Amino acid sequence: MKVLFLTQVVDPSSDLLGFVPSWIRALSRRVETLYVLAGRVRPCDLPANVEVASLGKETGRGRLARLARFYLGLRHAVNGGADLIFAHMNPEYVLAAAPVSPVPVVLWYTHTAVTARLKLAARLARRIVTATPGSCRLPSRKVRVVGHGIDLSLFPPSPPPGSARILTVGRLDAVKDVETLIEGIALLRRTEPAARLVVAGDGPLRGKLEALARERGVPAQFLGSVPYPEIPRLYRECDLFVSASRGALDKVILEAMASGRPAVACSEAAHGVVDAPFRFAPGDAAGLAAAAARALAGDRAALGTAARERVGREHGLDALMGRIVDVFGEALR
Repeated sequence: MKVLFLTQVVDPSSDLLGFVPSWIRALSRRVETLYVLAGRVRPCDLPANVEVASLGKETGRGRLARLARFYLGLRHAVNGGADLIFAHMNPEYVLAAAPVSPVPVVLWYTHTAVTARLKLAARLARRIVTATPGSCRLPSRKVRVVGHGIDLSLFPPSPPPGSARILTVGRLDAVKDVETLIEGIALLRRTEPAARLVVAGDGPLRGKLEALARERGVPAQFLGSVPYPEIPRLYRECDLFVSASRGALDKVILEAMASGRPAVACSEAAHGVVDAPFRFAPGDAAGLAAAAARALAGDRAALGTAARERVGREHGLDALMGRIVDVFGEALR
């Protein structure tokens, strides 16, 4: 099978999409040829059966020039024998490719938003793959739940440091709800005075959140955007990972668990991953504090070992690619 993979970025240092090269390597082991077309590309080590082309965003090419390169790349892959197009995250890729493509398109989508573009892309795509039942809320018989893809080799486990250091990773916008996280840590510090917060990520709410942490007396370190290769170190340096995100199941929750750290989360999509004692209702700062206190009071090493085993079993990268390729076969049939 030959596949064209459409994605935003191929850059191992990207804070949000640094995992994409690992996906490419894993998928390339299951296909004959993997064509990759990305908006922006940074050179990295990839297998010989992978051919990468950029739309030129890294060189400042305009929108029309990138669109022209998109269709040139699409034609090159199809002429090279591509059997299928795999569009990563963006419904726009499906809207651009499917009407002119002689081969089927499969969309990967993990977001709670059901937009008009997604609905139209769902009509054009042969299948939609998503991580968990709550990660794609479009009612469609085309949707297949396949899990996330976590490369465990990137997240070696280590003993928890025992310092009540709490980490969160993600863009600082409304859906991540770091405000509730800060309020929860302020409550937690009444019984865990050593608790402190580390925030990796940037966004429009950073200034407001920094001010809130000072107001609530929460020792908080805001790191800004962190290159993806540095993220595993942050997981190893924390005792607990907490996500107040109300959206789809964030990969960072699974990455922290793969690193041997217990996680506390509120997303409905996390219910199949995070056990009930470590979940809280969205926006519930007191519930967050109680769940975090339970995690910190438990055997953190044992909780971390169980978390890593769960991720490997249900969301390992190689297993994910096997399931995705099975969906490719279904789409081709």
